[in-house]
Amino acid sequence: MKYIDSHMHLWDMSTGSYPWLMEPEVNELPFAKIDDLAVDYRLIEYQQETSAIELAGFVHVEAAWDPKDPAAETRWLSGALHGIETPYSLVAHGNLLNDDFPELLAEHRSLSNRVVGIRQILNFHTDPKYTFTDNPAIMQNQTWRRNFAHLGDQGMGFDLQIFADQADAAAQLARDFPQTKMAINHFLMPIQFDSADIELWKIEMAKLAKFENIAIKLSGLYMYHRNWSKTMLNTLIDTALELFTPERVMWGSNFPVDRQFVTLEKLLADFEESLIRFDQATRDSVMWKSAGAWYGLNTPTA
Repeated sequence: MKYIDSHMHLWDMSTGSYPWLMEPEVNELPFAKIDDLAVDYRLIEYQQETSAIELAGFVHVEAAWDPKDPAAETRWLSGALHGIETPYSLVAHGNLLNDDFPELLAEHRSLSNRVVGIRQILNFHTDPKYTFTDNPAIMQNQTWRRNFAHLGDQGMGFDLQIFADQADAAAQLARDFPQTKMAINHFLMPIQFDSADIELWKIEMAKLAKFENIAIKLSGLYMYHRNWSKTMLNTLIDTALELFTPERVMWGSNFPVDRQFVTLEKLLADFEESLIRFDQATRDSVMWKSAGAWYGLNTPTA
């Protein structure tokens, strides 16, 4: 089986600047124990992790580098990944609330022609331990929306990291700016997952799936839950495939974050066990073809 990892991160503690790892406000977050993550995870570690599989490509998503100089992460990656044979794309960081965002985007692209999009984490939650921002209305801000439109005008995408109850605002973006592609991160990040929450999660997922410019990543599975039953994993995957269709569903490891809780071997085995119920074309779409097309990795079709 071929794989494209649609969501992974690298960091080098001696080279990079990661305030959340180097000077954390808290030592443990719901999705991470900082001591476990504040160690180097460079290309060499990732290559060792994936050496036993046929890795056909990967997408590096920004790793919360110092927001005062987000272009520095792209500069570092362009050097750290220089010359590797594995196809890859970069999703860089940018704050769309800033008037100078177009200049930052241009700088990212000048530093690497592998930059295909931007992520700005938008998760808002009333519980401080879950929230990533103090601005619940960020997607309604006019400067932010103007810059979001600019992304699509430039052929760039947006990695959308929100909670399910933010789906209405994201759906409005997809409706207003169909030229900007979005990839939902981490299964739409279900925090609770009892039967009532599943039904609400499905409703919010359906609002986003209606738009052809939105895809979803099956990543971050272990960020808030450490043990997934076969039935629960099947529910997640079945819902994504039913609503988005295989062409807009893609697997991602979210390593090294999820690496705290699961090996790559188990993560892939669990997905493959669930996907065996589907035809080969669907399995190929989820595990590599969709990510290759969405992120412009230009991998072979056979």
